Amino acid sequence: MMLMGGKKGVSPVIATILLIAVAISVGIMVTTWITHWVVTQTSSQSIACAINTNYVIDTAEFNKSTALNSTLLLKVTNRGSEGLYGFGVVLDNGTTIMMLNSTSSLISQGGISSGNKLGREQPVYVAVNLTNTTAGHTRLGCTLTEVKVTNDACPAVSARTTTITKNC
Repeated sequence: MMLMGGKKGVSPVIATILLIAVAISVGIMVTTWITHWVVTQTSSQSIACAINTNYVIDTAEFNKSTALNSTLLLKVTNRGSEGLYGFGVVLDNGTTIMMLNSTSSLISQGGISSGNKLGREQPVYVAVNLTNTTAGHTRLGCTLTEVKVTNDACPAVSARTTTITKNC
């Protein structure tokens, strides 16, 4: 194909192929960059959270004063620099596992919330109401073998204990 001034141009087929190749290359580079950036940002926050979060269950005591009044009282102390809030509880007796998230009405957070975080070396009493006999919670309390406390500040970190005082 001859153009003005006797100069030859690139055929339309070759031009289309080159345009598609450049577009695909740019798309691959942008996708790779975005993927790398997201992974870096996510893992950096998770690592910092895990490094700064440390808490323990100092005491775990189940009290069944009557058939209509059963409570698991957990003393949780923050040992890390990350402020904690939103405690959830996982109860295990070897045959049954009961998970209560931080929004459960059965858990009393002891005044701790996302606006009032548990600071370093501060303890809080987290109370779990296990009075609901229709779901068998009171039987679970008397046979507990492990209690785990989770948190919403850094979900990757939890505390657990197998030392549970039972007054059944």
